[in-house]
Amino acid sequence: MKLSPQSQRFFTGLLLGLILVTTIGAFIPLLAQPNSSGRSEALDGAALSSTNVARHKNPLALTLNPSPKVGRGTSSYSLPFSQFWEKGLGDEGGSGSRPMPSSPHMASSPQILAQTNPLPGDIDGYWAAGCINELARRGAIVLNDLQPAPPDGPSLDLARFYPNAPATWEVVTTMLNRSFPTEAAYGGASTLETALGLASPVNMLYTFPAEYADPGRAITRGEAVTAIAAKAQLPYVARANELLRESLEDGDRVPPYAVEGTAAVLAANALVSSENPRRANSFAPITRGEVAALVCAASPDLQLRVTIAPARHAVPATLAAQAEPTEELRGVWLTNIDSEVLFSRDELAAGIQRLKAMNINTLYPVVWNMGYTQYPSAVAERYLGRSRRLWPGENPPFEAAQGDRDMLQELIELAHAADMAVIPWFEFGFMAPGDYPLHETRPEWFTQRRDGTKDIPMGNEVFTWMNPFHPQTRGLLLGMIDEILANYDVEGVQVDDHLGLPVDMGYDPYTVGLYRQEHGGSAPPDDENDAEWMRWRADKISQFMAEVRQVIDLRQPGGILSVSPNPYPFSYMKYLQDWPTWEANGMLDEIIVQIYRNDLERFVWELNKPATAEARKSTATSIGLLSGLKNRPTDMDLLTEQLEAVRDRGYAGVSYFFYQSLWSWSNEPLAEREQQFQTSFSQTAARP
Repeated sequence: MKLSPQSQRFFTGLLLGLILVTTIGAFIPLLAQPNSSGRSEALDGAALSSTNVARHKNPLALTLNPSPKVGRGTSSYSLPFSQFWEKGLGDEGGSGSRPMPSSPHMASSPQILAQTNPLPGDIDGYWAAGCINELARRGAIVLNDLQPAPPDGPSLDLARFYPNAPATWEVVTTMLNRSFPTEAAYGGASTLETALGLASPVNMLYTFPAEYADPGRAITRGEAVTAIAAKAQLPYVARANELLRESLEDGDRVPPYAVEGTAAVLAANALVSSENPRRANSFAPITRGEVAALVCAASPDLQLRVTIAPARHAVPATLAAQAEPTEELRGVWLTNIDSEVLFSRDELAAGIQRLKAMNINTLYPVVWNMGYTQYPSAVAERYLGRSRRLWPGENPPFEAAQGDRDMLQELIELAHAADMAVIPWFEFGFMAPGDYPLHETRPEWFTQRRDGTKDIPMGNEVFTWMNPFHPQTRGLLLGMIDEILANYDVEGVQVDDHLGLPVDMGYDPYTVGLYRQEHGGSAPPDDENDAEWMRWRADKISQFMAEVRQVIDLRQPGGILSVSPNPYPFSYMKYLQDWPTWEANGMLDEIIVQIYRNDLERFVWELNKPATAEARKSTATSIGLLSGLKNRPTDMDLLTEQLEAVRDRGYAGVSYFFYQSLWSWSNEPLAEREQQFQTSFSQTAARP
């Protein structure tokens, strides 16, 4: 039968099509042969089983454009998850029917990932299947690690994730490193921090118990959540404990090491669960599938976040105004630098009334600064040849105008009338100005470095250090402390971070001789950071503090010994000030740790330092806040957040450095700043 031209063209095309299909079929096995590493080349990701093809409607999408990075902070999570789902972007338990952008953290090409990474065949019906599949596309999850891989490479039909298997640290760190940026770990990082490549100690794993970080150990939900918060660099939450208590049924049972991380994940709308999202379940073992879900929820990549349904998310509570404690230290340091509040009785009266309106209950006036006393001192007259210098430098007309005025006595009278405690502050400790006349008259009082140098540049100033081991310099400070307790009605005395010694000092002849005397003639090590040499000097300073304690107990039983140090271990490593030992030995009545930080992250991290957290268990421990410097104002919003963080973590209170910066050099209008302070301290509070 003769075919029509149309029929001839049809059958010719059909025949050519069959030939083409046969030819391609012959080449595909060659293209899919394993490479030298045993892994198939790009087309092995195309060999999907019928089950995977049904589940992943478009698995071979050729173009996956990387999504832009999403910034840190709550703004990254500002759009409610329900709105993503209303727009049709969520697909929990399903395939993700549209091509999803690759995470910006993935190192491999998104096009290659879409074609080479096998999808697990054991997650059908799993509550976070959409999340796991998307992580699998990106190569972010661990597959086939609990059974031997097939000899011809990871077949998609045989790929297994084991979502219900316990998650170990090894699996979790691998998933996190594949999902978030990884850097070289900071010096001194713990085993776990090193495994996660955390570049800064300011992370939520810093206080995680090191012995818990065994790679093969199955971990708890609280541990995994904390690791995710650290790796994702989620921001700290000022009112972390309150947020947990108000948002979760078991929020008050989150272990201490997991509080910051759990609160951060919760605040980021990333705390997800298959059963009851309102429970942290911190002590429950966590599965691999649950870890994957948390990774998706915490990712900065929107296409990962929307794979978890809104119903699986814990909802962070909206917190009411923070309650004010009825007992709280509310202190302010009064200085004679960049402030005139101490320079006349009228200035003092006005300042104290201003602080009274703010419900401040404790004043720390400087009495020992720049090598001189700010009150008339017979001890200073005897040792230094000068009884008082109120101005921070030489200003004869000013001093003459002061006459026989006693600033400290005036302040005590005015403050006590306003129900405020007065604790004189020996600000300079053993530090001295570079141009101190005693360098000429008493050179043996000063210490030095190994090379003989003595100058310590600080900003635009140069300072030196009196020898804390020399009996006469020790006698000078002890004499002034005894004098104030004997002659003034004060609640106690305070020393600060200058009651120590720079670690590179101590090579003066007196100290070297003392060390030789106690070490069989051996000289101090050349290495200033030698552990025994550091401990010897620190112990001598601790002995001096025991003498201060003895003077107080003899002169004014019940008097307060307050210390305002730097955070430990910085205080020890840089200034040989071992204040945790002072506290442990019962020397201290009050501690105010100076945490002068201009961001909430580092501030809260410092709050959780072990020494600081431990001290508050037995000694009233408060936090020093930097209200500003002349060339460095502190925003009122940050100060308010820092106060909230201090209260939330159960510290005894705060003290502001310093009076003038409460009001001056601020970025906000004065009225706004005063209003915020009055709101923060709207009620009176007793000293702890």
